[in-house]
Amino acid sequence: MQFRHLSKYLPIILVTIFLSSCANMQAMLDSQAEEQREVSVEQKLQVSIPLPENSKYLVSKTVIFGEGNKFSGILYLQHEGSADDIVSFYRKNMIADGWSEIGIVRSRFVLINYEKENRFATIKVLRGMFDKSESEITIGPKSSSQLEKSLDIDSSESSDDPFMVQ
Repeated sequence: MQFRHLSKYLPIILVTIFLSSCANMQAMLDSQAEEQREVSVEQKLQVSIPLPENSKYLVSKTVIFGEGNKFSGILYLQHEGSADDIVSFYRKNMIADGWSEIGIVRSRFVLINYEKENRFATIKVLRGMFDKSESEITIGPKSSSQLEKSLDIDSSESSDDPFMVQ
């Protein structure tokens, strides 16, 4: 008896849950769309590294300090191109911009490391759905050169021995 009453209301309950979950999904997609912005020419000049055309950056995850050759921070980008196309873009254009590729690791994502003068860049490219991709670019001063400058240490006097904390 109880089961019959439940079977009458079960379709109504399921439809209600389905519609509310669709509404929540749409709200989530709308909030993500608001956080994306086109990368302007001024911003491309500010970060002074090659960026793929039609890239959008995620405002909530991007942190930029300085500009030009002194740019440091993390830049999160979304791309309309496939991960393989984006990796090819970075490998070609970073080297053309004077960066030296240190290494590349391929797994579920692609991780490429670069250096240029006293700076490093790490680019992580993530595969997305429907031939889309994302990249996370981290740029900053190399640790040893920054540490030596801040401590006013001559790098020729440094040793490779680890230091001991007592």
